[in-house]
Amino acid sequence: MTVEMELVGVRVQMPTNTPILLLRETTGRRRVVPIYIGGPEAHAIDLALSGTPTARPMTHDLLAEVIETLGAALERVVVTELRDGTFYAELFLRDGTGGVQTLSARPSDAVALAVRTGSPIFAEEALIDEAGIEESEERSDGDEEEMVEELRKFLDEVNPEDFLP
Repeated sequence: MTVEMELVGVRVQMPTNTPILLLRETTGRRRVVPIYIGGPEAHAIDLALSGTPTARPMTHDLLAEVIETLGAALERVVVTELRDGTFYAELFLRDGTGGVQTLSARPSDAVALAVRTGSPIFAEEALIDEAGIEESEERSDGDEEEMVEELRKFLDEVNPEDFLP
């Protein structure tokens, strides 16, 4: 079963300056899934979130335009699994005939594309159970800074190897 997620944003883990993509359940337990990503991908997501124009299309802008030009649409992206320390995602493209094509993608690329196309982001519930971080129940929805600080503390203490089976 998939669960709808919202993009909390991209943060940098200190002291390593490692970018982390943060996805949070839109309902229910509101667990957060932190995904380590590369610097260029973090920059691409930040550009899209801030609506910053670029002189030339970035790779994800180009892909979004190609999809639209071919008469297709990005229906949704799904972060599917964590295997051997690596997150996986899929793009669900509705083609011009109404059929749906599924393509494998890195979560950072999938999210960068979803932000540009306004497409929803989902994650498999089993993945959230495995990699999600529980938010405090007494926290209000608007207290994002406290959540980010809690995530920073968690991320300072965790190693990527902790996610390996």
